[in-house]
Amino acid sequence: MYSVTTDDESEPQLAALPPSALAPFAELRTMLEITPWNGNPYNKFKPDSPMRTCAFGPNTEGMVTYLILEDQRRVDLLNIVWID
Repeated sequence: MYSVTTDDESEPQLAALPPSALAPFAELRTMLEITPWNGNPYNKFKPDSPMRTCAFGPNTEGMVTYLILEDQRRVDLLNIVWID
């Protein structure tokens, strides 16, 4: 299992999510704790890169960019976007 962390930039983005985004984000967070490599590569020309993206929400209104630190079993959330 991986730990999922936020930083000084992603924490306010997480706090700004509307109520309608919270359940989809919780589902995404669970996926990141278990299978973070299931996200899409941030750079399609580097498919094995640990920097990934994943859409979330019923109509993919949300997008998270994150970095997998495999040696630490950690996922750092870098950017969280919700378009409503």
